Amino acid sequence: MKPFSNRWFVLIAGIIVNICIGTGYAWSVYQVGLFNESVWIFGHQLTEAQLALTFTICSAIAPICMIVGEPLQKLLGGPRAVVWLGGACFGGGLILSGVSKSIFGLYISYGLVTGFGLSLTYGIIIDNAVKFFPDKRGFVAGVTTAAFGVGSIIFPPIIERIMSRLGVQSAFVILGVIFAVLIIGFGTFVNPPPERIVCGGGAVDDKSSSPPQDFSNNSHEALIDRSRKQMLLDFRFWLMFAAFTIFATGGLMVITQGAQIIKAFGVFDQALAAAVVSIIAVGNTLGRIVWGLCSDKLGRYNTLIIMAGCVGLLGFCGFLCVKLSLLVPFIVCAVLIAACYGGSMGVYPALTADVFGQRHNGVNYGIMFTGFAVGGFIGPAFANRLNYSDALLVVGVLGIIAVLIICVLKTKRNAANLYSDFTFF
Repeated sequence: MKPFSNRWFVLIAGIIVNICIGTGYAWSVYQVGLFNESVWIFGHQLTEAQLALTFTICSAIAPICMIVGEPLQKLLGGPRAVVWLGGACFGGGLILSGVSKSIFGLYISYGLVTGFGLSLTYGIIIDNAVKFFPDKRGFVAGVTTAAFGVGSIIFPPIIERIMSRLGVQSAFVILGVIFAVLIIGFGTFVNPPPERIVCGGGAVDDKSSSPPQDFSNNSHEALIDRSRKQMLLDFRFWLMFAAFTIFATGGLMVITQGAQIIKAFGVFDQALAAAVVSIIAVGNTLGRIVWGLCSDKLGRYNTLIIMAGCVGLLGFCGFLCVKLSLLVPFIVCAVLIAACYGGSMGVYPALTADVFGQRHNGVNYGIMFTGFAVGGFIGPAFANRLNYSDALLVVGVLGIIAVLIICVLKTKRNAANLYSDFTFF
């Protein structure tokens, strides 16, 4: 047995790495410091919109980085080297952000370099962990994605304290060095799983010689590993993609616009708005673990149907809460919508492996993850172009549509892909 090849060591190391890279989504904290110090740093006052574009770039490249993760594994010799590369880019991008003197330099350093390291590492950690745990895919995917959310919760106060004492540029440099060391250090423990597990063998902490088994007790579909071409030609991918986009649309609308929606109730207390945003973030994080675990017990499709039904119901309830100015019930609805969104982030890596196989799950889930990018555009657009009550009504309708989509998926889960031999993708 290779050193540190026990799957629980690998999982713990992956959790720590994801906590570190989760700080990349604490951009709003950095943005406040950059806005306040922009004249001193850049020589002129930058607008909030100019600074916000940095994070937009960071998020937009996520699916691309996740897709290239699998080819990089083959090129560099395994997931450990890819995590090292991701850690170097994540930390290096932060350091470069700390010495950047122009907004375009910030777009490159944080938006592209840090964003590349963040998304590359995130995809590899989840893919590798899910491969190690074919018997606990939902739980493991939920825990590793939740770790990412934990980083965005626990580190903002630390970042803010460093900025208040040393300035935002020093904060970038200090945190860049710390995170690069931590990610590369714990990345040493990220080994690839034994080949027999990837091929469907027993998952008993690297000591079993049991014959191949099928752990996809939720779908019994992963009997053939499908390449990205085969997946894209499978109608189930497009149904799964549509449902994933719906979860992302509702969740990201609430997560990104939570503070603004609170103001729509006539509440302008910044401390209260910040507290609500934190509570929503906690719901998002816990949802990944709880729903991921439920998907192992109840089945992926059954869990997604329950989650989509909740999104539909909560969307309608949120609509009524805004109309009737019921703040506390609205907060409850927002937290639960965020929990369902987080649950989709935890369930979908496991579901993608169930349906299309583990071997190519890194690339396949990266392609599936583009639904996050689409939802990240649609959700905030709804919130900005419609009033918040109407936007929540749309989320409710989309939730019902997602229920229907997943019900179709459940009935067709063993359908053969008649077009898998086509080569035009």
